[in-house]
Amino acid sequence: MSSEGREPSLEPSVLDWFKSLLRLKPIPIPDEQSALQPAEYPREALIREALEAKPAFRLRWAHIRLPSALMLAMFAQVRLELRSEPIWLSIIFYVIAAMLAGLAIWAGDLSVGRPRQREGVEVGMVQVRLTFLVAAAVLSLLTWITSSGNLFRFSTVLFWAAAMICIVLSLWEGNISLAAIWGNIKRWWEENQKIVRISSWSLLVLGALGLAVYFRFTQLTTVPLEMWSDHAEKLRDVTDVLNGETRIFFPANTGREGLQFYLAAATIKLLNTGISFLTLKIGTALAGVLTLPYLYLFAREFGGRKVALAALLLAGVAFWPNTISRFGLRFPLYALFAAPAMYHLVRGLRLKQRNHLLLCGLFTGLGLHGYSPARVIPLAVAVGVGLYLLHRTARGQRWQILGWLVACGLVALVVFLPLLRVAVEMPEDFFYRQLTRVTDLERDLPGSPLGIFVVNVLKGLGMFGWDNGTIWAITMTGRPELDWVTGALFHLGVVITLVRYIRKRNWQDLFILISILILMLPSTLSIAFPNENPAPNRSSGAIVPVFTLAAVALAAIPEWVKSQWKDRRAIWLGRLAAVGLFLIAATTNYRLTFSEFATHIRLVHHNTSEVGRAIEGFAESIGTYDTAHVIPYPYWMDTTLVGIQAGQGVRNFAYWPDQLEELAFETRPQFFVFNKDDIDSLSRLQTLFPEGSLKRWESETEGRDFLMYSVPARPELLQEPPP
Repeated sequence: MSSEGREPSLEPSVLDWFKSLLRLKPIPIPDEQSALQPAEYPREALIREALEAKPAFRLRWAHIRLPSALMLAMFAQVRLELRSEPIWLSIIFYVIAAMLAGLAIWAGDLSVGRPRQREGVEVGMVQVRLTFLVAAAVLSLLTWITSSGNLFRFSTVLFWAAAMICIVLSLWEGNISLAAIWGNIKRWWEENQKIVRISSWSLLVLGALGLAVYFRFTQLTTVPLEMWSDHAEKLRDVTDVLNGETRIFFPANTGREGLQFYLAAATIKLLNTGISFLTLKIGTALAGVLTLPYLYLFAREFGGRKVALAALLLAGVAFWPNTISRFGLRFPLYALFAAPAMYHLVRGLRLKQRNHLLLCGLFTGLGLHGYSPARVIPLAVAVGVGLYLLHRTARGQRWQILGWLVACGLVALVVFLPLLRVAVEMPEDFFYRQLTRVTDLERDLPGSPLGIFVVNVLKGLGMFGWDNGTIWAITMTGRPELDWVTGALFHLGVVITLVRYIRKRNWQDLFILISILILMLPSTLSIAFPNENPAPNRSSGAIVPVFTLAAVALAAIPEWVKSQWKDRRAIWLGRLAAVGLFLIAATTNYRLTFSEFATHIRLVHHNTSEVGRAIEGFAESIGTYDTAHVIPYPYWMDTTLVGIQAGQGVRNFAYWPDQLEELAFETRPQFFVFNKDDIDSLSRLQTLFPEGSLKRWESETEGRDFLMYSVPARPELLQEPPP
């Protein structure tokens, strides 16, 4: 009989049995007796079971590309941090890691969530409520008039606040009637009641935020311990505010915006912390914490809630944002306003909701009152809108979006108005700091401006994984600003995002990469002083995109495991791997911040806190603050800081050596603090006050000892000389 006419056999063949071995589920071989009784064996079921069995595990490229990239990147970053030679070997490891990660994303080893776009929504032209717009114009004019003389008056604040409200209401999309507002409040309350039922995800987010609060506020009084001259200048401005000098812009020390000083004054009023280092640190640490919710929201827009949680965790414990939040200077105010401005920009364009662009303008304008580097936030917003317009998502609505950008700018302008008046009245003071860095106003440029700028950009980008610059006063120099885990994740996140953009052409991917370059301009534009670049403080706005990109790579680890292995145990192993990397980053950053950085600050700054304690101990026991003095010495401590540390505000305890003779007839006990190398002052004191006693303060910091000379009371000087 031909093969075509033969009935197909249901008995497994040798080939079927061999295939079943490869699948690790061999088909049973019947014995001779059972083979003669085929009716007792369900051969159809056996064959079906063999065919439906899961294939044996086979190692594929997809199983090794991404983990190999991660391990190579971390190994390369550890070598860079340790300055292991040769450096080119670390670069090769990083290049291979980038190629593997890019190939993994391109081949679809995992599905990296991309920002969603809202399709089918009509974008209308900006509708203006003329009544509110006219009111905003009149109130803005009154704000301009009452802002003269660089002063906030009660009328200025009143007109300014009303102008901001009116300009937003004039452009607001939707019904702004009281009934509509009340309805929105009721809907919000109903939604909020649902949120009150805490989910496991909410607990994770709250836990991450709580961990960040701990990192920002623990040991705040001692890390960092010492101030430097900038703090004395800031506290002098705070004192002026408390004394009623309500300036818009504070021109001393190259000029500063006033938001921090009003925040510090409020801290003193509410917490009674006085003119102190702690007062400044409470405000800036709070600013560092308040940045994180908007960082979470921005990262969620960019990559979903898992990326958002990873960004919150990484930024919450990281050395860079933690240290700049603890200095008590204006550094964290840059990121504080960059985060909401970027979030509302991205969300508004994605959802095609104009109101988010108005809020973006509001935060952009407020940021201009915080820290001078925030002056690049308007540029970042404009570039973001420009990138959106260049992509397909803006097709047919480009003119409308340009109108939204104008509305955003108009809101920011009204918020900026008092400072704009200062810029017109006092341009030399307002722009001095920027001009001295970009132009030859203060010194000749050391080379071609374009060449210096290109080198500055490269050095600035190297801050994250190689060298954070030479500004020893604010950071540990000669090391990456990111820890080795976060640094490796950041660079892989850049590769993942770049490849995703090449494949999907989503404008947010390109924007987050370019935003790093823009937000670092306050550092990289230091053309006249290229040694001041990179500057972690002037680049602090880049915290928002940098930690979002690092979070993309961290969140990709469990997602990759989930896409490659369906087994639940493997998925849990992927999650544990991500958690393990975070724990390594957290412990590393804790050590960097609270051990190495704390020690570094004690070594590079003078121990004014100990001198302040010594003077306080004298004044509160046998003497007075009026008879306690610090004798200045070249390249020694700021004597105003001593007064602050002693609890006496911005009082200067300096008494110069050539003035000591004036104290020869002082009858009260006297106390002199001077440098241990100041032999001349010691000799002069012993000549003037031979009854005095000399002691040496043994500092907790090696090399910071100082000398104290105590002069007892001399009541005999009060007696009248005999006739």
